[in-house]
Amino acid sequence: MKQIEPDELFYQISQAAKLLGITSDRLRTYEEEGLIKHFRTKNTKDGKRLFSMNDIEWLTIVRDLIKLGVSISVIRIMLNTKISMNNQILKEKDYEIIELIHKLKSHKIYELLLKRN
Repeated sequence: MKQIEPDELFYQISQAAKLLGITSDRLRTYEEEGLIKHFRTKNTKDGKRLFSMNDIEWLTIVRDLIKLGVSISVIRIMLNTKISMNNQILKEKDYEIIELIHKLKSHKIYELLLKRN
């Protein structure tokens, strides 16, 4: 389970979506697709979703991949495969996508997602 730092900032779904420049529904889609696991508050009836700055950083990379035309299902596949930058067939956009995937794989959230699946 993810450790929560006492001074760590958390954002509710609407705030996180605003920081990312996406809708709350899009953020819920990322969650449903297994690209992010949020915290839920336990003290309230509705159990609000909470996102940390690490989550926001991770989702920024996911959002950037989607802006480049990479689908969510392809992102999930790429996270589970080894990708090399040494292929001469790759185009400039491909290098940008692979670089973002490498960022995702080196992010703290990646390890947490692997443990939860």
